[in-house]
Amino acid sequence: MIKTNREKLLEIGVIGEVTHSAIESNYVNNWDGKPSVGLGQGGIIYNVKPGDSCFGWAWGEKVEPGVSVDGVGNDRAKGSFRNFTCVGNPAKIVKGGAKGKEGVVVGKVGGLPDRKHHVVIYFEKTVLENLAIGDKIQVRSSGVGLKLNDYPEVRAVGVSPQLLDTMGLKDINGKLGVPVTTVIPANYVGMGSGGAPVEANCWNVMTQSPDALEHLKDVKLGDIVALQDILSSWGRGYYENAYTIGVVSTGASGKLGQGIGVTTLMTCREKEIEPIINKDANIGKYFKLGGA
Repeated sequence: MIKTNREKLLEIGVIGEVTHSAIESNYVNNWDGKPSVGLGQGGIIYNVKPGDSCFGWAWGEKVEPGVSVDGVGNDRAKGSFRNFTCVGNPAKIVKGGAKGKEGVVVGKVGGLPDRKHHVVIYFEKTVLENLAIGDKIQVRSSGVGLKLNDYPEVRAVGVSPQLLDTMGLKDINGKLGVPVTTVIPANYVGMGSGGAPVEANCWNVMTQSPDALEHLKDVKLGDIVALQDILSSWGRGYYENAYTIGVVSTGASGKLGQGIGVTTLMTCREKEIEPIINKDANIGKYFKLGGA
């Protein structure tokens, strides 16, 4: 087992509410000049879950696999919800018709219009039927400050101890071996460079050019992927020999420079991480979500 400082991590309750779905404008102006209505961001998505394809959703625009939640209160309270939640943290509905039911954080999305952010939480279908816009959800946050004791050059960003235990991490000649479904080259990575804080935002892997689509065609929501030559430690950008390990938290986009959302889990500067290709490296399988 990978040694960490988990016994020293604070566990903190942070609360948010189910957002309403929203669109930026009446139509999305896609890169090829064809308009569409951008569906799938915000609110409750009833029929999409981790393990489903990133592609093929009718007029889908960065489709989120679950329930989109944002913090409540003033900006500092919202910031704590956005930054402190970690992928894999447990979440409980504390107000609404599904009160008491539990889910799990499966992604985080930043860079939305009007300075909005989403924490994406998965709930079983039977729970979704009783969930409503505005219901309150409390996340038991743990993971901020997580350190991998034997790999000091690897920075954990948004990964919870719960997820870390499922990922099959192992040592490979002094490097941290991380199972991923694919390695994505930096030239496919679009929007996200320079954005901070890292904990509350996500990268976009572009889904427009034919070669990118061929490389990404089998990527699924919830996949753990490696972004090559991409650094996400105290800022985000290109850095030769870096790796960013992240979870796919949204589907494809029709906007040039945007696309599949990848939420950062961990990152390194000088190849201290060794990606291991494993087609089953998906958060849906790790947490047995939706029958996976």
